[in-house]
Amino acid sequence: MIDAMDVSLRMRRAVHGSVLADHSCGECEACTAGSTLWCVAPTDEGRDLTPEVPEDRLADVAHALLAVAALREAPTPATVLALGDADGATAVLARALSSGRVVVAPDAKTARDDLADEPTGRAAVVVAGADARAAVRAVRRGGHVCVPDATALLPSVTELVQREVTLVGPRDVVGVARRVDADLWARLAGA
Repeated sequence: MIDAMDVSLRMRRAVHGSVLADHSCGECEACTAGSTLWCVAPTDEGRDLTPEVPEDRLADVAHALLAVAALREAPTPATVLALGDADGATAVLARALSSGRVVVAPDAKTARDDLADEPTGRAAVVVAGADARAAVRAVRRGGHVCVPDATALLPSVTELVQREVTLVGPRDVVGVARRVDADLWARLAGA
């Protein structure tokens, strides 16, 4: 999960679960450029970003933070399609923190009716789940696909070029975590 990636977001065990912590130094070139997730000199002691999250929910909460952090890097469209579980942590967080309409569906075909008012019937921004290739096929030509982490099944260069799609990833989860209040953390931990 998180610790397998070379990022400053790490988890630490706590009494009743785990906590996600930011280990960015705040001083390196990546940090000063706003890419704290990709800090080149992470600290040993991290700063807690989340309250305690049950072990079985930690991966979903981490994925949700990364997904919404990636969404913040995309242009702000009127409608975002998030591929995944309608009641999952990514859906809950995206709906709470996005300024536009968020449509959540397991696949683009299921979301077709919800996207009927879009000019092409497809969203301009799609948040990928575990399969970024499916998100590339679901997004409008020239759109953006938000890829939360490198473990997703990625599309080929040919697929990106043919559909003129831009992939965006997360740069900073701290800004997202700071916007989450206690009630939303509770919803995420129990989603």
